[in-house]
This record gives sequence, structure tokens and C-alpha cells, in this order.
Amino acid sequence: MNVRVHDLSFGFRDFALHIRDLVFPSAHVTAIVGPNGAGKTTLLKCLSGIYRVSRNAVFLDGRDVTTLSERERARRLAFVPQEHASAFNYSVRDFVLMGRAAYVPLFSVPSGADVRFADEALEFVGLGPYAERALLQLSSGERRLVLIARALAQRSDILVLDEPTTFLDPKHETAVLGLVKRLAAEMSKTVVLTLHNLDMAAAYADTIVFMKDGGVVAVGAPEAVLTEDLLENVYEIKMTLLHHAGRTFVVK
Repeated sequence: MNVRVHDLSFGFRDFALHIRDLVFPSAHVTAIVGPNGAGKTTLLKCLSGIYRVSRNAVFLDGRDVTTLSERERARRLAFVPQEHASAFNYSVRDFVLMGRAAYVPLFSVPSGADVRFADEALEFVGLGPYAERALLQLSSGERRLVLIARALAQRSDILVLDEPTTFLDPKHETAVLGLVKRLAAEMSKTVVLTLHNLDMAAAYADTIVFMKDGGVVAVGAPEAVLTEDLLENVYEIKMTLLHHAGRTFVVK
């Protein structure tokens, strides 16, 4: 299931986003990168229906997102925020079960199948033994994995993640991005995420989208699109690209 953007315009009083044409393919990891204020998170929220967009601007597998009900959209797309601030200390399993909301009838409780989907999602992210733990007892990296598990329990084909590795140590950063790569490869998920770490974007993304000032500057496979001239244009500082052991590193 792919995502397509066509002539998308969205703005606030002091910011305007305009994307002419952009496609996020299925079974593919697309990393959106760029400086702060470029419009990365705004674009994700437009894709996810958090921000209301005009008709015929965002399509989920050919369906105009504005024609979908909240339940229909949730069955197609799952959004993972940077962090979740909960007023209640849910158990990990109960929190992941919230991902089944689009399938549970009003005034009903989750079924046995819903619980099974939640447990399968926790197993997939490596947190099966944590199901009974309190959410707030987990580390930041573990909570990030729980957020992804909740999105997996949704059984959506499209997964949108806003800076999933922010403030994570190298071990958890690698674990999260490795998991994201598996979701695309093993479960054919359409994965769209924003990143600040250009080294990790080059290592884990199939496609990188560079944004600046509310627009797309360049799109392509990492090895094709990453150049020192482009980096200087986007970030307005000189950077050097180093290639070692089959990987690309960005030196500031």
C-alpha cells in the first residue's frame, strides 16, 4: 500500500508547506531529513490525518485521505509520535491494545484476537516478556519500541514515525531502525520516518527525501542523492562525506 502526495499545500500563519508530487512506495523505508523548521513533522501529520488537508492532495493506496473515516484511516495508517505522555501508568499490554481501537465496537472490550495481536506485536519488537510491566517503568528506548508495537497491533500497512530515534543511545537507535527495516522487508510495510541522524538515514533508508523551507529539495536512493553540495545547500554548513566498510558517514 503506497502513499502519494499531489500538490499538497498546508500552512500556519508563519509557515507554508507545499509538496508538488511525492510517492512513498510499499515494502520500502523512506527517511525525511532536513533542518529544524523544514516541515518534516508537518508533512507527516498531513499524511496521517492529524492535520486536515484539502481534497485530492494525499492518497493512501489510491484513496483520497479526506474521504476516509477515522476508523478507515486507522486501518490503513498508523502514526508513531516522538514520545507519548500518559497520565495513566498502563501495563505494556494494555497500552499496546489501544492500537486495536479501530477494530473494537463502541462500548465493547478487546476480544481474545485483539489480545493475541497485541502480544504478537510485542514479541516482534522483542518486548514479549514486558507485557505485564508498567509502561512508566520502562526506559525511553523501550517505550519507543512499545509505541511501535502499538502501531503494529493496528495491523495497518502504512507506518509513519516522527523522529523515532531522538534522544536514544546508539544501542536503542540501532534496534529501532533495524526493526523498521525488518517491518518493510518482512511485513511489506510502507514506512515513512523523519530523522536527524544522516548517517543512520543513509544506512537504513531505501529512499531519502531532503526538505527545506516547506518544500522538497531532493529525493533519491542514499547513494544517488547524498552529495556534499546538496548537504551544504540544505543545512547551510559545509559537510564531508566519508565512505567506509560499505557505509556512508557525514562529518560536520
